[in-house]
Amino acid sequence: MRPRNCYAHTSNGPWEPLETHLREVAERAKDFSSAFNAAEWGETAGYWHDLGKYSDEFQDYLERSGGIERENAHVESPGRVDHSTAGAQHAVSQARLGRLLAYCIAGHHGGIPDTLGDASLEARLAKIIPVPRHAPMELLARRLPKGVPLTPLKDPDAVSFQVGFFVRMVFSALVDADFLATEFFMSPHRHAARTTRQYASLNDLEKALTRYLDEMAARTAPSLVNARRAEVLTACRRRAEDPPGFFSLTVPTGGGKTLSSLAFALRHAGTNALRRVIVAIPFTSIIEQNAEVYRKAFGPHSASVIEHHSNTPFEASDRGENHWSRLAAENWDAPVIVTTTVQLYESLFAHTPSRCRKLHRIAGSVIVLDEAQSIPVRLLRPTLAALHELVRNYGCSVMLCTATQPAVNLRDGFSIGLPLGPDREIVSDVPGLFTAMSRVRVELPRNIPDEELIHELAALPKVLCVVHTRRQCRELFVRMSQQAGEEHDLSLAARSCLHLSTDMCPEHRSFIIRLIRRRLRQGLPCRVVSTSLIEAGVDVDFPVVYRAVAGLDSIAQAAGRCNREGRLPTPGRVVIFRPEHPLPSQMQDLRLAIQDAEAVMKHHPGDVLHPQAIAAYFNEHYWKRSTEWDTPRVTECFRQGGKVLNFRTAAEKYRLIENTQTPVVVPWGRRGQALIEELKQRDEPADRLLRRRVQRFSIGCWPHILRQLRDNASVAEPQCSLHGQPVGIGIQTLLNPAAYSPIMGLNPEAVGADPGWLIEGGW
Repeated sequence: MRPRNCYAHTSNGPWEPLETHLREVAERAKDFSSAFNAAEWGETAGYWHDLGKYSDEFQDYLERSGGIERENAHVESPGRVDHSTAGAQHAVSQARLGRLLAYCIAGHHGGIPDTLGDASLEARLAKIIPVPRHAPMELLARRLPKGVPLTPLKDPDAVSFQVGFFVRMVFSALVDADFLATEFFMSPHRHAARTTRQYASLNDLEKALTRYLDEMAARTAPSLVNARRAEVLTACRRRAEDPPGFFSLTVPTGGGKTLSSLAFALRHAGTNALRRVIVAIPFTSIIEQNAEVYRKAFGPHSASVIEHHSNTPFEASDRGENHWSRLAAENWDAPVIVTTTVQLYESLFAHTPSRCRKLHRIAGSVIVLDEAQSIPVRLLRPTLAALHELVRNYGCSVMLCTATQPAVNLRDGFSIGLPLGPDREIVSDVPGLFTAMSRVRVELPRNIPDEELIHELAALPKVLCVVHTRRQCRELFVRMSQQAGEEHDLSLAARSCLHLSTDMCPEHRSFIIRLIRRRLRQGLPCRVVSTSLIEAGVDVDFPVVYRAVAGLDSIAQAAGRCNREGRLPTPGRVVIFRPEHPLPSQMQDLRLAIQDAEAVMKHHPGDVLHPQAIAAYFNEHYWKRSTEWDTPRVTECFRQGGKVLNFRTAAEKYRLIENTQTPVVVPWGRRGQALIEELKQRDEPADRLLRRRVQRFSIGCWPHILRQLRDNASVAEPQCSLHGQPVGIGIQTLLNPAAYSPIMGLNPEAVGADPGWLIEGGW
């Protein structure tokens, strides 16, 4: 019988031969996985991933009406022919190591499965699927790689974690290769735009940064603070010549960590032939700020910086994927990536193609973890294990960059800790640096009722007050404004009392921060109530800071907004207070941090920010809770020497933030209002530029806030029906101007506007 012509994808023009697609994917996957010495693994996965498409059932499916669109969209839909199980079964039939490839092949559309359970690998392997009759013999006869390129370990559970990490990396190379090869055929113009982007080399970026820093130094007035910053920069450049591994940069807030750590990363990458720099930051609110600092430093090479926000709502969800959402997801193919720690860490444990697609590009990178102490105690073990694996087997260097270095060095009883020793600390005299840069005096915690707190704040012409929750921030600000005699209809430019929280969209927050800086620069009264978002890298300088009691790392961050430039004749005041209202029940991590900080401050009353006090705090916070280092039991998903690898379950368990917030686009200013009108009329997927614009005018709403918006809208007359067709991405658009205050942002208690002010976005 004459062999049938088999195709991978269809289009309005010529169809793509399956042989061509497999070769394209295999070549790309081989190239991607060569970054971690697994080229054969990636190549074989590429050749076998679509073996099932050689079946008559699949080829008939392509030719049926409707099959074309569903297949090209890579959507799991009713009636679709299972084409991934055949390759997984073939891999397992070849040798024991074939199971590792089987996970990648079986999951290349729906996600890497667990070993056992519903929709597991075992269930897929048990399906009766004959060898695809049209598959070429030379393709089926390919040999499996002979071994796994990993450093041998003795502990079976450590081996299991290591093997699971390797599978996820090969999976990443496969799915990125598959997406790009499909895009090359389906959307050649889009693919050309992606592949013709020109980025500067890391060497060129380092030269641009050096010029920028030299120019800054020439313009900067001599001072003790600036001299210490110069010392930190010199130390970073010197230690950048070291071989890859773990590094620690412990510098007081205001010590120039942002650009000094970047200078280290670029030079270290160039010296050791590493591929890119990844900067991970705990807070979404300052990613754009840091990225803008980098772009300014790089000048004409500014396009080499890519931002990737962990809460961008336009990535594919775990419930399903589509062609457009995959194309929209970033795959980190750029020299400098600025992202969140949530995005980085959760991706290391993800199982879906969209979340894993970028993982292979982390190999051979310098990873700068800004505020590294932000790792929750309950996820410390799996997080450190993943970082250790990146250094040990994937050619990465990891830099823990913080003002309060956590005590996560290798110690007895902690076999997967970070092997940091004194020789890997970049600054030679950390205590001396902290003493030299001491610019504040911290007052020990005291109970301050709201009434008293408001009175104290109103009596100060320039003061910053940082509280725990958006609700506390809003209520305290309203009462302080009343105390200061500033009504809500007063223009922002005329106000001395200002509010800052994530109830405000990023564009709104940026405006307020600029206003704060201008008032401080001009010597005008400036009283700010903020949530902790102002602490992470926001360059403001107050003479007095009030901080609701928190972990010592958070207190240190707040102190970094006080007398930042050291210009006051006496130390700045940092007042720690216990708020009148208790913490919400869901803030358990913060409650533990406060408990540990209070205990340490009693024994270090003289200087609670000294490195000795910080070390004591993290000893309390981390080491005395060793039984809590993996409370979700993520590492237990990988056991029995690699026989049990539960990828889907691990991804569900590893959540830094249980983020159930829904993004809502708000009408901030003329541009926000115009954007909402544009979204209402749009009937096609968003491109990258539009997604960036939407992010700047979005806020995250918890479910109870959305319910409150709906409930309040139903008071008096219906105001909040949902209009338009559901689109599955959770975007909502706020059309009631009264529900968004130019002073405080979202006001869920507002009513009285036109009906239909909360609608599903039409994409």
